[in-house]
Amino acid sequence: MKKSYFVLILCGIGYLLSLLSRSCPTVLVDYMAFDFAFTPQNIGYVSAATMFSYGFMQLPAGILADAFGPRKILIIFTLIAGIATLGFAFSQTQTQVIISRFFIGVGVSLSVISITMLSLWFPPQNFARANSILCGISELGPVLAATPLLFVVQLLTWRGAMLLMAVVVLGLTLCWFFFIPEISPYQIPKKQKATFKGVFNGLLIVIKNKHFWPMCLWQMVATGSIYMMINLWFIEYMQNTSSYGTMQLSSVISIGGTFLIFIQFSVGFLSDMVFHSRKKVLILITVIYAIPCALFVFAAGHLNYFMFVVLGIMFMCGVSGSNICNTMVKEICPKELTGTALGLFNMFYPLWTALTQILFGKILNYTSQAGYDVISSYRMACGLVLFSAVLALICSFVAKDTYALSHTAEQK
Repeated sequence: MKKSYFVLILCGIGYLLSLLSRSCPTVLVDYMAFDFAFTPQNIGYVSAATMFSYGFMQLPAGILADAFGPRKILIIFTLIAGIATLGFAFSQTQTQVIISRFFIGVGVSLSVISITMLSLWFPPQNFARANSILCGISELGPVLAATPLLFVVQLLTWRGAMLLMAVVVLGLTLCWFFFIPEISPYQIPKKQKATFKGVFNGLLIVIKNKHFWPMCLWQMVATGSIYMMINLWFIEYMQNTSSYGTMQLSSVISIGGTFLIFIQFSVGFLSDMVFHSRKKVLILITVIYAIPCALFVFAAGHLNYFMFVVLGIMFMCGVSGSNICNTMVKEICPKELTGTALGLFNMFYPLWTALTQILFGKILNYTSQAGYDVISSYRMACGLVLFSAVLALICSFVAKDTYALSHTAEQK
């Protein structure tokens, strides 16, 4: 059991670094704009490069984890992430920045492999709570990507901060290699080697499961829109619709992320011990997240710092719905297809993040050229966030509750 929790901590650190790597552009944006003469549209492309590669690698990463075991794949992906982060730190042109950020997205796709790893180290009845702990640890990533990262950047420059991150990622690679065994307690023995036909048939089983898609769509629009804002546009939105400075506004994300850590720790326990339901918790989370989405549009220009903090907490609370959806996907799919199912499930939200990051920048450019004031431009761009929240609400109500499935596994 001690080894299981050691694996959980390492998985959490890997997931944390994944979120930190994807969230850091929101702090680095001004520094990169100065060094590389980026426009808002260029900045959208840089962040989108990471999210596109991250999204497209989710399914291959999950399939590889099922076929060859998550430990081997985690070692390879963390190594790629560390080398790409080194490349980012030494980038001299816009093209080099985009290429390095693309490969960072490939490497940090380890998040879905980390969840697959947990399914092999914890029994079904404990998975939701273990996943909550994993997600709670991981949410330190956006917290560190706000005020703490800004402090490190001011101390070491943004390139020095990225070098430090690369060293930490490569250190995690060594931990996976030397301290985690190949065999895990809940691993299913493989009857035959992985083949293309076997992989394709497994993917078809997941695709044909009608209960999979409401959760997949929820993940795409809700988690995707949240990270679109947190990773890039949230601080820009607050700066341009208020009179507060970068350092003060970066604390909004830090405070929201700190609350989210405790929320992530609690949702698995709430669904298991209080509500005895996954769906009820998902609906509650979605309603809380949808309220600030509406206010970002209709109250733009009228929000003070305290309101930003409260709305930021509520908005970031939506990420915990991904925690519940991960568990629901794992519970409705065969155990030997956990990586494939989670890979497909997690594939779409980074693509939505990347697409909406670009669209957000284009809306700002278009409305600015059309003569709209800054607040009106951001109000219209935030329509993307509100649209995503409405779709997420619909999905939460039509999703299948899977709590009974894990309860049956516990009885067996």
